[in-house]
Amino acid sequence: MAGAATGSSVRATPEVLRAAVEEHRLVNLTGPLGSGKSWLVSRLPSARTVDLACAGAGDAVRTALGERTAQPLVLDGADGPGALALLEHVRTAYEARPAPLVLVSRRSLLARPGWTLSGAAVVETAPWPDDRVARLAVAAQLTGPAARELVVRLAGGNPLIAGAVCRALHAGATPDSPGAVADQVAQEITERLSREQPAHRWQRALERLAAMWGGDRELLGADRELFGTLGGLSLVTRTELGLAVVEPFRSVFEQAYRWRQPAAHSGSRSRALTHRGRQLGSETAVTRRSRIAEGVMALSGDAVIHETLFPASPADGAIQTAVPGDADAIGGLMHGWARQGGMDTRRTERLVEQWLRDDPAGFRLARDRDGRAVGVMGLVRVADRTVSSVEPLLQQHTERVLSGRRAQSLVLGAAYCPDRGLHARLLRDLLHHVMANGLLLTVSTPNPHYQRLLDRLRFHQHGTTTDDVYQCGRKPEIYSQDFERDAIAGWVGRLALGPGGAPHSTGRDVGQALAHITDAGWLAHSPLLRPPHTTTAGDLQEALREGVRALADSEEPGEAEAGWILLHYYLGRPQTHQQLARRLHMSRATYFRRLRYGLDVLGRRLTAG
Repeated sequence: MAGAATGSSVRATPEVLRAAVEEHRLVNLTGPLGSGKSWLVSRLPSARTVDLACAGAGDAVRTALGERTAQPLVLDGADGPGALALLEHVRTAYEARPAPLVLVSRRSLLARPGWTLSGAAVVETAPWPDDRVARLAVAAQLTGPAARELVVRLAGGNPLIAGAVCRALHAGATPDSPGAVADQVAQEITERLSREQPAHRWQRALERLAAMWGGDRELLGADRELFGTLGGLSLVTRTELGLAVVEPFRSVFEQAYRWRQPAAHSGSRSRALTHRGRQLGSETAVTRRSRIAEGVMALSGDAVIHETLFPASPADGAIQTAVPGDADAIGGLMHGWARQGGMDTRRTERLVEQWLRDDPAGFRLARDRDGRAVGVMGLVRVADRTVSSVEPLLQQHTERVLSGRRAQSLVLGAAYCPDRGLHARLLRDLLHHVMANGLLLTVSTPNPHYQRLLDRLRFHQHGTTTDDVYQCGRKPEIYSQDFERDAIAGWVGRLALGPGGAPHSTGRDVGQALAHITDAGWLAHSPLLRPPHTTTAGDLQEALREGVRALADSEEPGEAEAGWILLHYYLGRPQTHQQLARRLHMSRATYFRRLRYGLDVLGRRLTAG
């Protein structure tokens, strides 16, 4: 507990809290709304507790501070304006009291004026693990697996949210309507937040902020007072791009907003995407550009991206570069990665040993709050000395993928972390790194989930390796994306097009127009006719042909492939999609993904003039 006296926080358990109270006269138990703080202080033996939100709290506090007793005094709920005003009296009076004082707050006491140098021992609550949340759902008599899974997913380790989800389900909401469940949960959260600020304009602004994944005053359309009020809420934090709602509260508020006002929710996200696009176009600082790109990823609307990179679970830990002493931890985690993926563990061990010999600093570790290595990422920096590590991962794709970018390339061979929040942070940390340094990132993975993620992230797919590298019955797929400065904008533009389902409405219009490109009568009624650029059917015919050829001639490989498909299918000799896919040596899935992408890009360019 020595570190706590200097203001560094430690993880709260009943035993840790009791030890802190025995060792320090001033203890601050802190943690998010509903994280179990009141339950923890109830486990303090013989402590007297005053709830600062209750009527008469001021008199009760003054009386308790004047008592000459060894009994610990707990002041719970040090969050709202009234409670914070009482703390001013406490700050000057508690030193005369011989017994320990425990202040319970949602934000650290050290963030409050007058308390920063108080020397308080800060004890911080931690998110509940998923299995503990699942046990809570069972104790709440939720028997269906879908219901229990929803409790775990929405709770993000927060017991208040877990209990509120259980109550919503018992009240009649169903697991297949998470938005309806989230709406009831959001009401409970808002009621608890009213201790900090009476619910008023900030409630709607908080929903918009959650849907936008953060924003500044300009994006939120908030005046100075409203923006300041939002920033003062305990579940809102300040980031490089403005205010943001912390998880898991953000996910709850966004799902409730989408369920209750779907059109308004969609409009908020569209405004955020437009705003981020403008920011990216004008921003020169690489670190800030990577944060803006992350915001676009978060707004993609794709379930795979959200669940993998932006889960409701908070990232309770840190990401660090491995050092030589981490070899055993790396080996153990990589063994877990191999078992999880059904890979041959001996084959994996040999590969990992080679990676460690060639590039020991290429590994990144996710560490929990206690400093334990709980996740790993295996990266190889491309160089002459790492050829023996890179070639088994990329095989016949090595030269084509890395051509011209060897000195600025990273190859990702593995990523593993059972903790969802830290796993997401591990992956996002990598994306920030490659964007900040303008690197080419190549991924070799036999994992179907990662393959889906990379598809949704619009990485370029190059095909499988010749060999089953990990002897798991699945050959690794190779993906790459160049994050050189000028390439980031194009990648973000592809992300903004949305998930690879059907083309956007404009993309569908382009497909129909291309199918009727020789029929001037049909084109005369196309919604793509937009003065002044495409006033007549002839203008549209010319614009479509030029647009397809420009796409096929693009230096960006994904655009060029999409352009070739449009060129050969719509402007070439008649043939079926299946025939063209075989001719271009593409799988059916890749072919139609490229086709949809080409139609969307061409549609966006046409509508932009």
